[in-house]
Amino acid sequence: MRHSDSGGKRLSPLASAVYKILRRRLKQTDPRITYGELARQLRDTSDEFETITHRSRELYASLGEIGRECRRLKLPPLPALVVRADSRRPGDAYYEGMTATYRGQRIAVWRRDLEAVKLAKYPPRQAYLDPRSRRL
Repeated sequence: MRHSDSGGKRLSPLASAVYKILRRRLKQTDPRITYGELARQLRDTSDEFETITHRSRELYASLGEIGRECRRLKLPPLPALVVRADSRRPGDAYYEGMTATYRGQRIAVWRRDLEAVKLAKYPPRQAYLDPRSRRL
């Protein structure tokens, strides 16, 4: 069962794996991760993700799932950690739906999101995302 915007509590297997990777990164001084690094870690995690690349629609969709779940839980958007290798800022998809229209405004919003993510406490995924899982 997939997470839905109607308050569902489950994420897709890919989104659950991404959440786990991003949550673990919060212990680092600079928790940002590039789309490419994230895709590589996912491929190393499971054969199920062997086709995931930094440009995969499925990867972007999973980040959207996580962002919606963060909003539902009233947490800062964990996908703020995922950045482009060249700019060390998120790609265009991160900014979709933002009310800020100018590039500088969007970057400022992302920076605030990033700082809020660093300070927030995210629950282990089995606490609300995947009740079948007993591992972090």
